[in-house]
Amino acid sequence: MPLVFPFDPRIERAATIPARLYHDPVYLELERERVFARHWQLVGRADQLREHGQFLTADVGLESVVVVRDGERLRGFHNVCLHRAGPVAQGCGRRNTLQCRYHGWTYGLDGTLLRAPEMQGVERFVPEELRLVPVQVAEWGPLVFVNLDGKAPPLLEVLEDIPARVAPFGCERMRWVMRKSWDLACNWKVYVDNYLEGYHVPVVHPGLHRELDYEHYVVEPRRWLSIQHAPLRPVHGGATDRRYDPARAEVAEAVYVWLFPNVMLNVYLGQMQTNVVLPLAPDRTRVVFEWYAADPPADAATDPEWTRLLAFSDEIQDEDIAICETVQRNLRSRVYDRGRYSAARENGVHHFHSLLHECLT
Repeated sequence: MPLVFPFDPRIERAATIPARLYHDPVYLELERERVFARHWQLVGRADQLREHGQFLTADVGLESVVVVRDGERLRGFHNVCLHRAGPVAQGCGRRNTLQCRYHGWTYGLDGTLLRAPEMQGVERFVPEELRLVPVQVAEWGPLVFVNLDGKAPPLLEVLEDIPARVAPFGCERMRWVMRKSWDLACNWKVYVDNYLEGYHVPVVHPGLHRELDYEHYVVEPRRWLSIQHAPLRPVHGGATDRRYDPARAEVAEAVYVWLFPNVMLNVYLGQMQTNVVLPLAPDRTRVVFEWYAADPPADAATDPEWTRLLAFSDEIQDEDIAICETVQRNLRSRVYDRGRYSAARENGVHHFHSLLHECLT
């Protein structure tokens, strides 16, 4: 079966990507190399890297990376010792050097090799010429990103005008609140597809549908991202079943930003939620949520406002998980291969698929 698949750039004529892309292991390997390794990945928080020597580790596809604060600068490296591929850091913490957890080779925070025990007599071994392999690192607001591709454009170039667009929400000043993750029995692209359209909201999310003005829900694709504008529905007649009242908000909408391939920023006035979608296998995905706030609660688990917020988030996530896992099963049906897009409601999904086609072929 050929790996290349046809794709029409015009949504009115296009068919969706073939079902095999959602379950064939060959495509996941291609995606790890041509998609995840070449585009910006959210790996951590700026507050984890405030002080000199603070570091964090993360996985990007099948690669491990370490990001460290070296004075005024953030540096990123492949978390792979040049000796025999041991890790030079684990978890997160603070150190003055990076030391391999296998044989103790020690590197400076700038990646230079400082110490290689018992290497006397080894010919053509010049420690001064060895250094950890770097990766690109960038900060935006409270978030830290890496890119394994040294030729990739800078993060702020990829983000275009997003920092300015969400500035009224105060994202760059927000602080971390909490983290939660879910493992799903579906391909990572099923979850991203679902995120990129509001078409399913009236059917799958009745509670969310009461809050959002679906008729004015707009998806705006860009080069490597898309923006979903979701105005809040007006409250009429003193309705008591509403969670949000746009009349009481300085910014009467939610903005959902998707950064290709797997990073999502859900932005509200005074709050932001990040979602990172991580492929574990062709039919298994981990979704990591982290919450940020301009005025974080002392304890989100007991704060009444945050208890309500998190319960609503869990409700929506449970609804998404149920439909995504069902879709994954049906993508293996003998009667389904490719569908069609709603030109009015699924331009975000079509845009995502066009980028996949570009990267994979």
